[in-house]
Amino acid sequence: MARVKVAGGGVTGAAADEQRIESRGLISWSVERTGAGALRASGQVDSFTVRTSFDAGKGPMLPTMPALLLLEAVMDSATVRVTTKPLLANECDRPEAGASAMARELLVRIPNGILAGERWRDSSVTLICRSGVPMTVHTTVTSTLESIDDALLVVRRESVSRLDGKSGSPFRSLELTGTSTGSQRVEIGAQRGTVERLEGTSTLTMQATERLSGAPPRVQQVTQRVELKAERR
Repeated sequence: MARVKVAGGGVTGAAADEQRIESRGLISWSVERTGAGALRASGQVDSFTVRTSFDAGKGPMLPTMPALLLLEAVMDSATVRVTTKPLLANECDRPEAGASAMARELLVRIPNGILAGERWRDSSVTLICRSGVPMTVHTTVTSTLESIDDALLVVRRESVSRLDGKSGSPFRSLELTGTSTGSQRVEIGAQRGTVERLEGTSTLTMQATERLSGAPPRVQQVTQRVELKAERR
């Protein structure tokens, strides 16, 4: 069972309006090792729900999420790749993309032969879409194996991300830039290799710049706080 809580607000010179989103879902993964040594996984997100504090007359309408989302993933010595099955024709502002990202958090890459106290680093470049704007996300995650015994591995993950994107027409353009930092504590069963418990938080600060033909730019800053919790049932 995984749960994500998001709270954020925008500031344009007046008081900030805070909006909250809570997502929940039942996530399962089945993993097997390929002949090349990589791990191939099939998974699903069931009972995914999204609750918001948006005013029905002011907030955006959220697309409907399918009852069951199927996923595929490959995890090797360098990266973790997760895709929906079938692939989404358009991921922009789709709840399936959020469910897929939540499921990806439960795939934790641990190098072979790692010892307690040692660190490793993973980097990724992903494409996302927010408010109709395609964005590139550069993320670096530094992980530390805090402890290990016959029953449990405890991993601490610290992440730093940089986001940027733009869209528009000759008469109007929108640019988004942002940075995010986060921290997670992950407990992994030593025998099964499954995530037993995960808790984490992150903060995203994003700046939106809107440019209209013949008018000065309009700038808005948005701060988003995310709380992630997952526990094996």
